[in-house]
Amino acid sequence: MATLILVLIFSSGIFKKQEIPEKPAPTISIGCDRVVWTETEEVLEASVENIDKPAFEWKLSDINIGTGQKFSRKFEIGENFISLNVSFNNQTISARKSIVVIDSVDGINIRESAASKNQWGFQTTFKGKNMGVKGMIIYVDALPPSEVNTCGAVSTKALYSGEHKWKAKYRNADIASGTFNIKKTSDLKISRIEIAPGYTAGSVVKAKIILINTGSIDITGFETRTFALNNDFAFMGDKAKREYSDKYNAKIKPGETYEIPIQMTIPEKVSGVRPAGRYTITVDIFLGNKIVDTRVVNTQVK
Repeated sequence: MATLILVLIFSSGIFKKQEIPEKPAPTISIGCDRVVWTETEEVLEASVENIDKPAFEWKLSDINIGTGQKFSRKFEIGENFISLNVSFNNQTISARKSIVVIDSVDGINIRESAASKNQWGFQTTFKGKNMGVKGMIIYVDALPPSEVNTCGAVSTKALYSGEHKWKAKYRNADIASGTFNIKKTSDLKISRIEIAPGYTAGSVVKAKIILINTGSIDITGFETRTFALNNDFAFMGDKAKREYSDKYNAKIKPGETYEIPIQMTIPEKVSGVRPAGRYTITVDIFLGNKIVDTRVVNTQVK
């Protein structure tokens, strides 16, 4: 796979003109609707983006309860309606959420469904509505238990195909249980390609391709195909292209990653020409004779 970078010996390429991105819109968030046990101190926190010098106004129904970005508070049993107004630059944007305080497990349940080809997902509910139930614990097979996140969701680690047992507990009470089946799938994806955006002639390239088994059985072998194009000389057809293929006999378990290292030195000159320019590299992953993933990256040599 080190041949992936050999295309850098080509001559200069064309760099497409970049568009100036629009200024991102201001946003705020105060999190998901929540269910908490009585006498629990709940943290209220605002997340703001693209806002300068925000002013915060928190309300419980119509009563002011705070002006900070983050604070803690205990709420009364029942449903509490929280709202936040954030003011800045003569603008105001708002967010709302519900906090339900309970003293029994009545109404709490779990929804479960496939989260990916090798993972199962769980979502806490209260009276049929998706809500984050703080403290819900999920058990799957003999794996270590997992607590749901602040929004009440959690997914298993990558699992093998077949039937799996689960149960949910809240404050030592059994809430729900059942079984689910992971279908048998063989799949491999490119998690990312780590390559610098730019190099200089004569420097050492250290890059890598990171793959992940997103299926539910072991991967025992795969192929890669790398297609490299010199953009400036695309009009020359095959002379501006290079294609390489490699085979790997690696065993990768579901959820595991596999790294393909790439290292080479870019020559100072090739046939008296400094190999400067911009290049497009396309990597295909094959299982059997079928392409299962493709990733395109760009780099530049000065």
